[in-house]
Amino acid sequence: MRKTCLCLAIITILLLGLIPCAAAESPLDSYATGSFGNQQSLAVYTGPGEEYFRANNGKAAYGGGSARIYGVAGDWIMIGYGLSNGNYRIGYISGSAMKALNNLKGSINYNLTFQDIPAWADNYCRLTDDPVMNNKMIYTIPEGTQVKVLATMGTAWTYVEVDTPSGPMRGFVWSIHLMNASGQMLTYTPAPTFSSVVYAGPTVYTAPTPQPTALPSLDANMYYHDTVKGEWLPAYQEFNLKGNWPVYSGPGDYYYRANNGKALMGGGSCRIYGAENGWVLIGYGLSNGNYRIGYISAQALNGTDLRVPYLDLRYTTRRLSADADLTDDTLRFRPTVAALKAGSYVLFLGYAQDAGITWAYVEVLADNSIMRGFIPASALE
Repeated sequence: MRKTCLCLAIITILLLGLIPCAAAESPLDSYATGSFGNQQSLAVYTGPGEEYFRANNGKAAYGGGSARIYGVAGDWIMIGYGLSNGNYRIGYISGSAMKALNNLKGSINYNLTFQDIPAWADNYCRLTDDPVMNNKMIYTIPEGTQVKVLATMGTAWTYVEVDTPSGPMRGFVWSIHLMNASGQMLTYTPAPTFSSVVYAGPTVYTAPTPQPTALPSLDANMYYHDTVKGEWLPAYQEFNLKGNWPVYSGPGDYYYRANNGKALMGGGSCRIYGAENGWVLIGYGLSNGNYRIGYISAQALNGTDLRVPYLDLRYTTRRLSADADLTDDTLRFRPTVAALKAGSYVLFLGYAQDAGITWAYVEVLADNSIMRGFIPASALE
């Protein structure tokens, strides 16, 4: 069995030194395959317990078919399986499903265990439950957040657990986006596991400001950086859009979608704030008199002569000093999308002003959904 060794910097009050870790084979580089029956619909959680985040707006389920079986952790089975939309998901199903196992190939690890090593997230650190196919993000880990490093998968991915406003979540991040306690990048070549490593030193890692992602599929001359906006969202511009466009609360179809998952911008006048990762943040009126701010595909702007700023958001962790209602309507009736509690943490993205109120634009995990919206800025510590 190939063995590897990882040396991590250790800072103590009296000594700065290097302590090597014992080598071992990564537990997530091998798996068995099989299926758990074709008539079942088994709830899938990101961790071994119902307290863990459940993807797909709390509806993630395995419905049968071939699955990778990474092992058994207590009363839970860690599996990976393909989705009908071409994505992949790695998560946990109840151990009771083992009685329906068939077509087994390979040996199952019935004692799947992980390490628990602290690390800190680099800026704009994306967490996914799909390191196999499309790497669809399920959460953005705020910069400087401490995570538990559990294992690695290959040389690129690190399996971590992170506490979120809605409970614990497990998933995969690019290894290069993790830092050890002394602020050094963790890179795994080849992939190790971890044993008997002690960290000391700073508990907060201050990362540089994240750089925005360009929009390679669109006209590069359409987009620019607003260098004077500071921590505010860019000033919006009015425009008449054509066509019907699904609206999500964040820049991706894995974000919360209002109106019971049917939010739609059906054309007409709207505000255009800015672009991020192939999506455009807009505001538009609804037929019932409400207003909604959310993201549509930037393809909606193709063929126009608009000049659109990048959003250039902050991505910093902030704590709430008071209860706050998250809304996607800062202009009119401010319906509550999620109720946030004092003391909880949010990912701060920027400021905006509407109807005489200064708003904080934030990202949260609530009701098993990752969502963006606005809270009164006065609720931030």
